[in-house]
Amino acid sequence: MSLTRVLSSLVFLLCLPNCASRAVDVKPSSSSDCSKSSLFERFGRGGMVESLPGNDVRLSVMADVHSADCGTPDCYYTRLQAVFRFEAGPGCQVREVEVFSEDGGCSQGAAFDPPTQETFFPEGAADLAAPTLGQLTLRTRRGERALVLVPRNLFYFTDVKAGAPLHTSLPAGEEGEDACCWGASVAESHFRD
Repeated sequence: MSLTRVLSSLVFLLCLPNCASRAVDVKPSSSSDCSKSSLFERFGRGGMVESLPGNDVRLSVMADVHSADCGTPDCYYTRLQAVFRFEAGPGCQVREVEVFSEDGGCSQGAAFDPPTQETFFPEGAADLAAPTLGQLTLRTRRGERALVLVPRNLFYFTDVKAGAPLHTSLPAGEEGEDACCWGASVAESHFRD
């Protein structure tokens, strides 16, 4: 028998006399099951999703601005932390998302913009508990930044014209080359599939 099993058994046996009295004192966790949404599943396997008190969920990722360019790697990145806040009641209806972003990486004398914090709001369907939800689109009030979450990745858009289409895949051939916008996404190497 391994030392780990012996220690686990010992802890269990020592707990037995007190477990019954402590079971009454155990309070349910305030963390949310919304972190288990299918849109968060792939991120969760990579340790990028965290349940927070008050039923909030934090998603922490590194996005690559050039991921859409055939995955061409470079040394620039955008660090994103998105804290999802939900409506009270059943389901996981997104009320708003606080997004903290910071650009970084190699720089040849050019300074990066300072970190930003902005509130994003859902556009369209936003109940993460709905089994048919395949995409969550969020935009700032002025619409110049957007975040699109899909089961396989997320896309972060900056300097978007209000109402512009948000692309999560490259167009075929020359079609759509002038249309706005392609966003930064998480590099495939950051996922554990």
